[in-house]
Amino acid sequence: MTRSAKREWPKTALDWEVHLPQRGSRGLGQAAPRGEVVVRTPKHGEEHISVPVAVARSLDAKARGRELLPSSRAELLYSMGEVSRKCAMERSASLIDRRDYSEGELSERLLRDGYAPQTVEHTCKRAVECGLVDNTRFADAFIRSKLSQGWGRVRIERELSRRGIDIGDVPGWPELYLTQESEEETAYELASRRRLTGKNDYEKIVRFLSTRGFPLGLATRTARRVLDERQEES
Repeated sequence: MTRSAKREWPKTALDWEVHLPQRGSRGLGQAAPRGEVVVRTPKHGEEHISVPVAVARSLDAKARGRELLPSSRAELLYSMGEVSRKCAMERSASLIDRRDYSEGELSERLLRDGYAPQTVEHTCKRAVECGLVDNTRFADAFIRSKLSQGWGRVRIERELSRRGIDIGDVPGWPELYLTQESEEETAYELASRRRLTGKNDYEKIVRFLSTRGFPLGLATRTARRVLDERQEES
């Protein structure tokens, strides 16, 4: 880490500094780099507080510009919280500008960036209140997109759950999106395109449809239908 924004105070008061990570310090597969705020007080000794890089940069800039001159540890921590919430909201807006996010996805992303749980909770709540995040809107677009790609209902429900959305909270699911007949036809169309080799074809079709998210019963019926038709054709 590089050292910056050191502020010396009498030993009876506050001494703090900001450390920024070196550029390119993140390796392949490694977690996002973090900044660090070092706080020294007679009562609490030396504390090392990990913060997202955006927060560290903002604190560093404010300290250098003499916008942030806390006289106590409590004042510094309060200011850090304010800066963190502002950076988290800016980060959320930047992410959502590229694509829609569910509340669960946004929360997970901010936590991965290094924001504290209470900051993430506050930010996600504000994002929902502002309309930046709407789980119903996200679920509707997600479902329609995945159905057009040939996903089955099981996979859609599983992926929505992974994104923090309870399928029971999605208005009109599944009646407004698909019927048993439309799901069966989608499964049949997908299975009909599969190249059959004459070896374990039934198992291969069932496995393929199951991975696409179609219920097991539907997958087995479709496999039998496809193989019966191929046999009749031959």
